[in-house]
This record gives sequence, C-alpha cells and structure tokens, in this order.
Amino acid sequence: MIRGLFILEQHLGHQTYATNLRWGLAQQTKIVPEWAAITYEACGWLEKIPLPARIRGALRGRCQVRTILRRARYDVALFNTQVPAVLAGNIVQQRPYLIATDITPRQYDAMAAFYQHHADRPGLVSTIKHRLNVRLFQRAAWVLPWSHWVRESLIHEYHVNPERIRVIPPGLNLSQWRPRDERTDGPFRILFVGGDFVRKGGTTLLAALQQLKTPVEVHIVTRSAVEPTTGVYVYRDLTPNAPRLIELYRQADVFVFPTQAEAFGIAALEAIACGVPVITTSVGGLTDIVQDGINGFLVPPNDPEALASHLQLLIDRPETRWHMAREARLHAERHFDAIKNADFIADLMVQTVEQIGLSQPAYRQVQS
Repeated sequence: MIRGLFILEQHLGHQTYATNLRWGLAQQTKIVPEWAAITYEACGWLEKIPLPARIRGALRGRCQVRTILRRARYDVALFNTQVPAVLAGNIVQQRPYLIATDITPRQYDAMAAFYQHHADRPGLVSTIKHRLNVRLFQRAAWVLPWSHWVRESLIHEYHVNPERIRVIPPGLNLSQWRPRDERTDGPFRILFVGGDFVRKGGTTLLAALQQLKTPVEVHIVTRSAVEPTTGVYVYRDLTPNAPRLIELYRQADVFVFPTQAEAFGIAALEAIACGVPVITTSVGGLTDIVQDGINGFLVPPNDPEALASHLQLLIDRPETRWHMAREARLHAERHFDAIKNADFIADLMVQTVEQIGLSQPAYRQVQS
C-alpha cells in the first residue's frame, strides 16, 4: 500500500488541522499515513552557535525537516504549509509532494501588522524568497489551498496551473461537532472564540454589546487578559476539541467573530458544524464558511454599529436564527466533513504515485 508522509506545522490553528486530518485519515484504507510534527526543536550543534532567534528558528526547522525526509519511508509527502518544504531545500524533490496551506506568503505579508510579522522589504532578499516559493508551488504534484481566497493568490501571484489546484478545507468530526439536542433555558447566548482577542475582533464585540436593547449572556474563549463582568464569562483553559468547548458552541445562539485579519477561521467552522449562525467579516477564507444572509452575516471589521444591528436582528427574529442554524449545519456537512476531505487527499496522493510510476515499495531516503 502507498505510504504517505504528512509533515505538519503546529502553530496557531494548524494543530487543530493536524488533529482533525489524522482522525479523518484513520477512517480510510487507501494509504498508510506517517506523521511528522514540525516543532522547531533544538538541533544539536546548532545550539552552540550564537544566532538571532529568527535565524535559529529557521535553521532548527531545516534540520528537523531534512532529518525526517532522510529517515522516513514514503512514496508521497504532504506539507502543511509550504514553509517546511522550503526549509528542506532540494531534498524535497526526491519524492512527489503536495502542499496544503491556509495562506500564501504574499497574503501573509499583506496581513503582517496584525500577526506581528515582519514582511521583507522590496529588494533582493524578498525577490529570492518569492522565486523559491513560486518554484516550490509550481513543482508540487498538487496544491491544496484551504479556501478559494488562497486559490486566487496561487494562480495570480504564484502562477500555479489551476488544473493542479484543489480547494480542500479543514474538516471536522461531525459526529462530535454537532447541533444541540435541545436548548437549555436562559438569555440569548453569544459565543466568541479567539486566542488573540484584539485581532479577532473582541473589542468590537464588547463595544457592540453596549448598543443592544436586550440583555444577553456572552461567553469568551481566549488566551488574552480579558476580565469577566456581569453577564460576560471568560475561559482561558479550553483546548481544541475539548468537550467543554464543544458544549459552549452547542449552547450558543450565535457565534460572533468580527476579526480584522484571518487566514481561514476554524472557530467559525466549528460554529456552523454545531448549527450556530455566524456573524463575521469577509476576510481571508471566512467567505467560504459564512454565506451572507444564509447561514450568518458578513459585517465590516471595526464596526460595532453594524455588528450590534445584526445581533439585534437575530435576537428579535428567532425564525431567522433557526433557519440560519439549519443552513449552517448543512453547509458544514457538504464541505467540511473530516472523513470526506481526508479521503479527497488520500485519493490525490494515490493518483500522484500511480501517475509517475512510483508504485514500488517505499524506500529509505539516503541522499543529502
């Protein structure tokens, strides 16, 4: 059977992606997956050299990825994102590979201010980096953007052949993330989930609450230093896929996510899987998750008035809310099922190996 090597970043929402992908692939029998987490851990001799933190991190990643590729027995690899593939250098070309990603480097640079990311200034360094990324994307057997937003960047900024692009978003275990059986009594419940409270639009939510005509209950899941107040509950110890987190989603009447910058927004995806309407912004891949006026609303960033208006509408019109809840779950079932989406990836990996005639048993990498 074909061996697939999955080399996965672990920062931000990519840990959740890796967990859900692993669960989805466990339900299929087309490939044998092998897992490698990129953690940028200490790498022997490298730690003895005084280096800036940014350069040390890149070299740690390079050391880790190249070690994985040399030792692993595999027929085809998938990288999430392109970063570990770039760090690997030419060794990445020894076997066919796929790249999945929630954002391209050019898109990330455009959002730099929101992510404390230092984009390279125009010049020789940025040109060389872009050319490396272009070559890497273009040589991939398949490129699997999480959203159509990323697909457009791959085509227009990296000139990837559209025929080798398949939009395959993260999936969820829909038997775990599911609508509530019945609502418990209480006031209208608003849920917000975002580690970076300011970037994810938490301050916009707090400002909008002051304009509502109806008392509400607000549940905030974040890493940021937000203090609870009357009717506002804050959770800082909930991990991805935790039962308590899922229950908060299932008991919510609306999920509010007025983010200023976002690559994809797995939190919004978790909401629609639980049959919860979403009010968010039209940034990044969120427009693939939320259909304005169907399973939620899209509002401008930093606009408490627009957010309050849409919240009040859902409070005053329960029939609209219930209709959106049904549409939200249906949208999740159509596009964000972890089993289906993992199966799509397995199919492409099998197809890749068969097309280039690498159906012989996987071998141990020995070249540098």
